[in-house]
Amino acid sequence: MVNSQAHQAPRLLNQYEILSPLGRGGMGLVYLARDTRLQRQVAIKCLRSELFEECYIERFKREAFLLAKLNHPNIVQIYDFIETPEQLALVMEFVEGNNLHIHLREHIVSLSQRMTWLVQIAQGLAVAHDAGIIHRDLKPENILISKLNQAKISDLGIAKSQETNAALTDHIAGSYCAMSPEQAVGDAITFKSDLFSFGILAYQLLCGAHPFGDTSNKLQMMQRIISQPPTPPSKHNPDLAPAITEILGQLLSKKPDSRPDNTHWVATQFECLSRLLVTNDDVNNDTQALAPNSAVIQPSGYPQASTSQAHATFNSGTASSATVKKWASLVPMQRYFHSQKKTVIFSLLIAFTLTFFLLWRLQPNTPALIVTPSSPSQVAKPYSQAAQLRKGLEALKLFDRPGSLETAEKSFNIILEHSPSNAAAVAGLSLVYSYRYSGDSEDPIWLQKADASAQQAMRLNAQLGFSHIAMGHVFTIKAEHDQAFDAFARALVLEPTNIFAWRGKVSALRSAQRYNEAIVLALQGLKQFPKERFFADELGTIYIDQNNYSKAEEAFRLSIERQPDAVYAYASLYIALERQNRADEAMQILQQGLQIRSSATLYGNLGNALFIRGDYLGAAAAFEAAISPDKGNPGSHLAWANLADTLRWIPGREAEAKNAYIKARDLLVPRLEHRTEDATLISRMALYLARLGDNDAAEPMLWRVIALAPKDATVHFRAGLAFELLGERNAALATLIKAVELGFPLKLIEAEPDLLELRRTSGAF
Repeated sequence: MVNSQAHQAPRLLNQYEILSPLGRGGMGLVYLARDTRLQRQVAIKCLRSELFEECYIERFKREAFLLAKLNHPNIVQIYDFIETPEQLALVMEFVEGNNLHIHLREHIVSLSQRMTWLVQIAQGLAVAHDAGIIHRDLKPENILISKLNQAKISDLGIAKSQETNAALTDHIAGSYCAMSPEQAVGDAITFKSDLFSFGILAYQLLCGAHPFGDTSNKLQMMQRIISQPPTPPSKHNPDLAPAITEILGQLLSKKPDSRPDNTHWVATQFECLSRLLVTNDDVNNDTQALAPNSAVIQPSGYPQASTSQAHATFNSGTASSATVKKWASLVPMQRYFHSQKKTVIFSLLIAFTLTFFLLWRLQPNTPALIVTPSSPSQVAKPYSQAAQLRKGLEALKLFDRPGSLETAEKSFNIILEHSPSNAAAVAGLSLVYSYRYSGDSEDPIWLQKADASAQQAMRLNAQLGFSHIAMGHVFTIKAEHDQAFDAFARALVLEPTNIFAWRGKVSALRSAQRYNEAIVLALQGLKQFPKERFFADELGTIYIDQNNYSKAEEAFRLSIERQPDAVYAYASLYIALERQNRADEAMQILQQGLQIRSSATLYGNLGNALFIRGDYLGAAAAFEAAISPDKGNPGSHLAWANLADTLRWIPGREAEAKNAYIKARDLLVPRLEHRTEDATLISRMALYLARLGDNDAAEPMLWRVIALAPKDATVHFRAGLAFELLGERNAALATLIKAVELGFPLKLIEAEPDLLELRRTSGAF
């Protein structure tokens, strides 16, 4: 037996510093902690002392391995598992926010937001079910709502695996108010038990009440769930759409066989209903919201429900007295029509025939006209899976053009509405999410969605090249280079001329700094795809990394020649020209790019250009545009850091500068989680920490990043600047000298205000 005395959570557990208790779960005590290596907050679940016995230790381990299977943005993520002789702990994502129960109590939430949450919960639940995991306790208290209003399924600690058929904590079987009938009577359960619980949760969100009434009596509630029908939704929300009532009825069916057979199907149904809500929402409805226990306001455009059309699951004999009174006066007439049905129908037929004949005789004798649509768009085109897939792929090729990713996403979702198991469409969505992550957004949620979709595509069809391409992009973003190479190699075997496979392999090689191979493949790509500019962009980016700015200029000019409206080449060409001390030309290129459209990268480079010229007010305005939702990207850590650098030199804005540095640091943390060996990101994090005065965390990063990238001029510049901020003058001087030797422009060192004292005293620059 393990020593039961060693159960208290230490202040430091591996690299995790315990900060404060968060709560108590079925098997563990949960603490808020700080990951000292990645500089982020986490939640740590430590095995409770009274359960520190071999049997519970094994179950706790099983929980860790079970939950580690799940990787989805709407499930609380597992980061690490710690096993020492003194402690067992599960390191999890810390979701800053409240659970759904508290959130609804404290906020007014719109119907559209509630539908969005239901879609997210269903999608997360579907992934758990795909992994053979049943939650068993799905309820508002176990749904966390993040600061970004994203729903995440939590507390899977009582989940069970369908493979083992054993709950992880036998003494907990779920909350009585969220149980399925089979769960309440102790029968064997399947994933359909979770669907019943999801139905209760959906009913509560859309109707503002529990489908089996409110009671604190556990036995009474369980008896209602087992034997009584749920209250019709119309009692709480008379205007609820029939489609929503129908799916609630299916989910709340007493018999598991009457519930949906696929959780992905449930997620798709709620997603379609959510889209319909958004499409039909008008200005008034957009401002309507739900108090925690209010009725749902039905948006215009939905077919209106009536109490006579409820799903069979619900008790249909509970119409309101007003409804009964309304229809009571029609009963005699209904009886008459029923008894004289044949006579009435025959009379109506004769009347209709005579009316039609008279109208025809009164028409003038004009030639008959063939009415044709005035334009091709008036002809309803039949659904074509091939056409939608082609449309989605063409939009993906232009991924950085405004609206292209939205067009691609729409096409792939249309396919999935008709064929939910279409692997190509699922893989296409994965690429959409990967491009959103790698582009201006930098939101880790997109990476999680990309990963989940790529894995789903592989499960659906592992012989499809596009599935491997989607997986390869995810591996590249996560810097798992060997897996990325394997994925793209397999894709090219299956589809040797697939442009996405070529693109992906070049990006993977560049990401792994296998520059020579990447250059050879990119040059081949330029010949293989003569109208494609992507390979020119990749070449230019590689040449900048190698400090070969003249070659980079050639590549980006070729990219602009092939596709003049792609702003990435303009932003990158600016760097190549600036590094060659051709500042005026560089500014002109930036203006050309901004004339095409706004971009966080373009505004960021414009801010850098103005900062170099000492125009701090102008630079601040450019950087503020770079983080604005309409012109740039508020999720870019680099844009926030650039803004902070500038605000420091504007009197009275020092506090704003510090807040901007904190924002930059917090945005960079999740990216470093997946790219732990990325010298660029590490050097930036070290610089942000130095700006914030966190010397203890910054200095080890600086020495590590210099070792990681001994020939990277820009990394050495950042490290030298950070050393100077930390007061390490000798290290700063040596690192900056090395940066210049590697090709870093002297002009940029001269333009950095924080290096003025170093330059004055050393005379080196």
